Amino acid sequence: MKLTFPPIGARIIKSSVAVGLCIAVYFIRALLPVSSGIPFYGVLAALWCMQPYSDTTKNNAFQRSAGTLIGAVYGLIFLLMFRRLGLVIPELVYISANIFIIPVIYTTVVMNKRTASFFSCVVFLSIALTHSFDENPYIFVLNRVVDTFIGIIIGVAVNDLRLPVKRNDNTLYVSGIDDVLISPTSNYSKVELNRLIRSGVKFTISTTRTPAELMSIMKGTELQLPAIVMDGAAMYDIKEKQYLEMTYLLPNASAEAERIISECGLNCFINTMLDTTLLIYYGKLNNSAEKELFESHKHSPYRNYISSEYRRKNINERVLYITVIAEKIDIFLLERKLRQQLGVSARISISDSEYEGFMYLKIFSPCASKENMLLKLKEYAGAERVVTFGSIRGKYDIYIDDGGGNATVKKLKKVCRFHGNF
Repeated sequence: MKLTFPPIGARIIKSSVAVGLCIAVYFIRALLPVSSGIPFYGVLAALWCMQPYSDTTKNNAFQRSAGTLIGAVYGLIFLLMFRRLGLVIPELVYISANIFIIPVIYTTVVMNKRTASFFSCVVFLSIALTHSFDENPYIFVLNRVVDTFIGIIIGVAVNDLRLPVKRNDNTLYVSGIDDVLISPTSNYSKVELNRLIRSGVKFTISTTRTPAELMSIMKGTELQLPAIVMDGAAMYDIKEKQYLEMTYLLPNASAEAERIISECGLNCFINTMLDTTLLIYYGKLNNSAEKELFESHKHSPYRNYISSEYRRKNINERVLYITVIAEKIDIFLLERKLRQQLGVSARISISDSEYEGFMYLKIFSPCASKENMLLKLKEYAGAERVVTFGSIRGKYDIYIDDGGGNATVKKLKKVCRFHGNF
């Protein structure tokens, strides 16, 4: 196994700082004329609050607080009951603690605090199993609660600490995916992107991929703005799961392209819109790449494949683009014929595919481009300027030449700081 050594992140540093503060508070409490508690419990609570996002931190803090209070109350009841009965037999105490777990957990269920069940049990058992025979166990119960709340307060404060920054909402940041954001180590990218977006940075994606592929790749990223998809043929709102803007092929150009493809003995996937639903018509699948593509995508909830025999061509049909996947030599021959006969009535692009020996050819409206859709997205976002990130030198404002991923997000953070956004 090849080991990787990523840089030490902010969460690690903050965890260490929180632990150090908990220990410092313990030393201060030790100087007071009251019991000083045990730093271990405060440290555990602080570490539990170290989370990537502020809302997760507060949720964990609430869980820990509720669990501590429920467990401490039952621990105190347990101690009072056994002291009143005068029972000092360890075996009986331990068996009773086992039975007491039932009302502890049940209370969290009744109070709708199920996520706090574990902490309630931990606190209760730490009291019942380890301090039932102490001379003054009630002090431990009090300190156990105080220690935990000290740790929670420190954990939340350290985790949410942010330096004051000036935020500018007038810049839109747009990034590609392939060779720009895709990375084997994507957790850092997603967390940092979400933090930027939550702070008010206007960030989104521009890609040749479909919305289904985009949502799969960017799963876990909280994109708030629509994305440019299908190489500029559409603008898609990921939150609402709907198309906002679309640029269609002219009917004559679409029909002529289909005729040429058929004459070349090739199949195509015709991406059409019915109201707000994307329908993909397909004919007889001739090669292994087409079959594998169809089999891997047909179950996607965002793709609707329909056999061409059920297609009803009419004046209301709107074709977004046409896709052909074939061997390289066939793709190049088809491209030449399409350019000769379609001229400026269509935009044709070819690219490598994920299937060895095969390439993609796609046919769009000449007005369907990332640049044109970016202007619409800029207006939609209410931005005054746009900063783009991409892997083609000279085409984008920020050139990505190091494989992207985490490095791209770091560059984005620097650019945002430079423009006063983060």
